[in-house]
Amino acid sequence: MTALRLTPLTALCLAALLCSTVAMRHAAAQTPAAQTPPAAPLADTQPRPKYPEPLVRDHVTQDRSVRIQERQVRGATTSIEVQPLHGGAAYHVVPPSISSSTDPAHMEGQAQWKVLTFK
Repeated sequence: MTALRLTPLTALCLAALLCSTVAMRHAAAQTPAAQTPPAAPLADTQPRPKYPEPLVRDHVTQDRSVRIQERQVRGATTSIEVQPLHGGAAYHVVPPSISSSTDPAHMEGQAQWKVLTFK
C-alpha cells in the first residue's frame, strides 16, 4: 500500500475546507426554517365595495336540435344565445328591458343575427 504524501499547503487547504463544511452544517442544524416570521398579508389598496358583487348564473339547455345558453344577473335574464346543431345560423335574443311593462303580452325579446363580420 502506498501512502499519499501531502504537502503542508495542501494539508492546510483540505483542513480548512473540512472545517468550513462542518461549520456550515452545524449552523444550518441550529437554525430551523420555522423561525422565519410569516409574511404580513397585503393591505387592500381599494376600498371595499358598498354592495356585494351581483350573482351571475349561466344556464345551458340542449336537446337534439338546438343549444341555448342563458345568462342571468341578479335573477334577471340578460342574454340568450341560440345555436342550432344541425345547420342554420346562430342568433342572439335580446330580452326586454327590466324597466318595461310587466304585462306578459309585452314581455318578448328581439332576435338578432350576425350577417357580416369584419376583422
